Amino acid sequence: MIGLGVAAGLGLLRITSGDRGDTTWAERSIQAILAPLQASVSFVTRETGSIGQAVVNYKQVQEENEKLLRENGDLQREKGLLRQYQLENLRLKELLQFKEEKQGNYQLLSARVIARDPNTWFHSLTLDRGSADGITKDMVVINNDGLIGHVTSVTSHSCQVLLIIDREGPVPGMLQTSREPGIVETKADGSGLLQMVHLRRDSAVQEGQLVLTSGLGTLYPKGLPVGYVVGIEPEPNGLTKRASLRTAVDFQRLEEVFIIQKVIHQEGD
Repeated sequence: MIGLGVAAGLGLLRITSGDRGDTTWAERSIQAILAPLQASVSFVTRETGSIGQAVVNYKQVQEENEKLLRENGDLQREKGLLRQYQLENLRLKELLQFKEEKQGNYQLLSARVIARDPNTWFHSLTLDRGSADGITKDMVVINNDGLIGHVTSVTSHSCQVLLIIDREGPVPGMLQTSREPGIVETKADGSGLLQMVHLRRDSAVQEGQLVLTSGLGTLYPKGLPVGYVVGIEPEPNGLTKRASLRTAVDFQRLEEVFIIQKVIHQEGD
């Protein structure tokens, strides 16, 4: 419509100029008529250009934001990996120090946890060492915190370990301070705690005390940390009492362990 108005105005300008011969007056008249139309055309042209430029700018900003989000995601992943490597490095340093400290007591072979039994998540696990590495059934598994369990089956390059928190894995134990013996077994209430049973009614047992392997029996060597006393209660027979224990090892976070291939000198002897 604006274009038609402009064309009509120009046509009128020619007609008027031809009829009157007064081009100056005619031009002034037509310019006065067309001025608002020209201003409207200029406004629409400017606004259209501004909108188009705004669309281009928005697209560029959106692309830059998406790029920054991707870069931030990459940085967060790299940060997470770096933290993971730092923690692994700390664990390995602690394990190496422990191995050096215990080289007079045990011949130790390092191993990694490669699987857990999905049916008994915290009761057994698989290590990446087997008969090809000199591993045999009943070898004891530990880490720098304490006793983990013992090997129950072996293949060429892996072995299965029964954990001490399994109901089939009782441990002969003793209180570190009084040396009083007892049997350590898992509690059947699903709490994840152990219990030391058959303690004398007048035995000096207190919360916070450390329980070690007693060395009785043929499986576990003496002096390995098993757990810490967190509660005491009488046995139903009234003649003995039992102590609840928090395990010395965090079984939910096992990654690297040691297998005792040979006992050189038992601790506490």
